[in-house]
Formats: sequence, C-alpha cells, structure tokens
Amino acid sequence: MKHLIITIIALGFALQAAAEPINVRVAAYEFPPYYSDTMDSHLIGEVLNELNNIQDKYLFTLERVAPNGRYFALSEKGCCDLMLFEDPSWGWQDAEYPVEVTEPLLIGRERFVAMKQINRGQQFFETKGLRFGGIVGYHYPFAANEKDNRVLEEQYGIYLTHSHHANLRMLMNGRLDLIMLADDFIQTMLTETEREQLLLSDKPYGVYKLRAVISAGETVKPSEFKRFLKQLKQQGKLTEIFQRFHVKTEPGLS
Repeated sequence: MKHLIITIIALGFALQAAAEPINVRVAAYEFPPYYSDTMDSHLIGEVLNELNNIQDKYLFTLERVAPNGRYFALSEKGCCDLMLFEDPSWGWQDAEYPVEVTEPLLIGRERFVAMKQINRGQQFFETKGLRFGGIVGYHYPFAANEKDNRVLEEQYGIYLTHSHHANLRMLMNGRLDLIMLADDFIQTMLTETEREQLLLSDKPYGVYKLRAVISAGETVKPSEFKRFLKQLKQQGKLTEIFQRFHVKTEPGLS
C-alpha cells in the first residue's frame, strides 16, 4: 500500500509538471507605442496577453532588451525566442543564425520632424548641417545603417539618446534641429499641443513592414506561432488592439 501511495504521489507531480506551460520569452526594446517601460500598457504586452488567452501550451513573457542587443537576444546564447513588430531590413538580414519572419502585421512609416517657425516650410528638411538626434541601436539609411555609436556621432554628427521623448525635449528646447519619429508615435504618444508645434515632413523617410521575427530554436516552432497570430487576426483581436492604441492598419493586414 505504501508503494502504491508513493507511486500515485509521484504520478501526480509528473502530471503537474507536464501541464506547466513552456515559457516563450519575447524580446522588446524602447519603441513606443509598441513597448516602453514608461507605459502602463503597451501594444506588445496586450498582444502577449491575447496569445496567452487563446492557448495554454505556452506562456509568452516579455523580456526587456537594448535596441542594439536585439540580435544577440534571439541567438542561441541569447535570452529570447522571438520579437514582435520588426522589419527584416533592420539588420536581420545580417544575423549569423537562422530566423523566420511572419507575414506583415502592420505598415510603419517614419518621417523627419522639426519645430514650426515663421517662414519655415518643407524645404527646411533639405538644409545641410542640421543637428540631428537619433536613438542608440536604431538604423538610419542616410547614415549607411551604421551601428557604431562613435561613428554615428563623430562622422555623421548624430547626437544619440535612448528615447524619442528625450529627442523631442531637445528639439523643443532648441538643442536639436531635426529628429525622426514614427507616425504611430506622433499619433499615439504626443498631445495635440505638442503636435501643433511640430513641422512634419510631407514625405515619409521610411516605410516598413512590421512582422514577428522568430528564432529557429526549439522553444516554439515558427509554424505554430504563425498559427496563433492567424487565430488572433481571424478573431479580430489584433485589430482591436491596434485600434486601442490608435495604430492605423493597412487593408488586408489585420
């Protein structure tokens, strides 16, 4: 009888262990409104909540990383298994390990931004020698997508900070002439008063297809994760989240 009880207890522990979800770590860096540690609720966090609601095999958890650490994060020795809302052109083509990407989830656009002034129009964005503020770890095609902070600062004259809000404050204080902001950030993160003070370039500098980038590791199969996203799209959950954060979607993407 004693052996039977021990066997039953051991079986119970085994079943409990088998039922625990597999932790899938999702890397995220400062990229509001998609993610920011200053936001109580952010777009990536809401998507992870819905992913956890539709299944119980995996537990999707968020892991904060630095923008320039995202590539190591998805490597074999890294901390994470996937990322949301990345464009493959943001350095993923140079990754030294295999990754898979989903179909586009959103179309993102970013543009140059300056302060409004009397007699300042769109030609201002063609002015040479402007003081430009960038973000550490971000890519700038006009700077040859250079990743080295020192080269960006010394060779291209780019002043680097760690957030769009810091750059915006410096622009409004006159310490910068030009910054670059995504339309989603302008629409979601700025007040109407702030937007009225800004001169936006009529022409987007970059148009990006934002997808999920998935490591080819064993934690979650890319095909399975793609199926989860498809389920959220079919249920209208992704569209609901995008609308909640005032992120504009493209026809056929959500």
